[in-house]
Amino acid sequence: MSSGSQVATLLLIVISVLVVLLAVTLRRARQAEARAARETSGRTQAAAAQAEAAQEVRELRSSLESVAAAMLDALILVDRNRQIVLANEVAGRLFGADDPVLGQTFISLVRDHELNQVVLDAMAGNRPVIRQTAVNDLTLRILAVPIEATGGVAVAIEDVSELQRLGRARRDLIANISHEIRTPLANIDLAAQTLRNGSVRDTALTRRMLDHITVQVQALSQLSQEMMDLAQIESGQALLKLVPVEAESLIRGSVVNLLPQAALKGQHVSLVAPSGLQVLADEQQVTRVIGNLVHNAVKFTPDGGIISVSAQAISDEDVQFSVSDTGPGIPKEDQARIFERFYKQDRARSKGGTGLGLAIARHIVEGHGGKIWVEDAAGEGATFCFTLPLA
Repeated sequence: MSSGSQVATLLLIVISVLVVLLAVTLRRARQAEARAARETSGRTQAAAAQAEAAQEVRELRSSLESVAAAMLDALILVDRNRQIVLANEVAGRLFGADDPVLGQTFISLVRDHELNQVVLDAMAGNRPVIRQTAVNDLTLRILAVPIEATGGVAVAIEDVSELQRLGRARRDLIANISHEIRTPLANIDLAAQTLRNGSVRDTALTRRMLDHITVQVQALSQLSQEMMDLAQIESGQALLKLVPVEAESLIRGSVVNLLPQAALKGQHVSLVAPSGLQVLADEQQVTRVIGNLVHNAVKFTPDGGIISVSAQAISDEDVQFSVSDTGPGIPKEDQARIFERFYKQDRARSKGGTGLGLAIARHIVEGHGGKIWVEDAAGEGATFCFTLPLA
């Protein structure tokens, strides 16, 4: 059974319980009124019967309201005139109703004709109706169940916007993984076919093909490892060991392995960090973050460009690390999403790479209680910044 069907079934069960409670309430109230009418032998008995009936109605309505309040989704009961007789707080928040909604019409609360039509269809067909619609940038699933005893309708409304987003993210992830492994596999297959077609006799060509296969296998291994690392970090399984560490030591340890690549492109790399400045950090993980940012800077900065890596205390609690380059920069419309895994406009995807580095960096920094962002003027380079707690 799909998640949508499960949710619909659960909502139908909850509303059915509420409808039964409402029907029992009405039946008991009518029975009490009948008893009061029959007990005409004395005014005292009649008054007592009416008081008992009123108390039962209050108790059952209180039970109904408690069930509604316990629901995580919006619940609204309307009468035969589509006026609201009960609505929980979730319904008020969902439709921005600060004032009490009792007595107003359903359409005046939801302000959406598609939602109102579901109620009309449930009344007209005397059957449950479930639909999904978009309202004010939200995706809502509505279930309307007729209340036979009153002629009204019980309505449950679930905000499934986040479920929709997660569904899209899952589909995008599968598509992106397929895209990332397709090219290495195709290259490996091409090299294997070249060797199979008799090129083994050419020793130099054979060596180049084997080297090419090795490079592609390493790319696939890197993708696999980074996906596993990201999954562990996101799930909280990758525990961070926070200890006082010199900021200057973190920077130097992260950059030293990338200096030969920068030298090949004639790039100038500067390191600036006050002596004695310490942060609380997992040294291995933060080194990975800085290394990833510097690697991207080296990759995208043209020959002869400048890369600056720095750290400075910005408050009594935080230290800000910055990696600046003189590369092409990042368009404003992409800056909010470049830390998403496999984001298509991510610079790390345009020239190789797995497209996971910045996503991993974001989770590591946030695991330290910090934040990461990019400051950029497109065409004039980019500056990636993140914060760590001051030791």
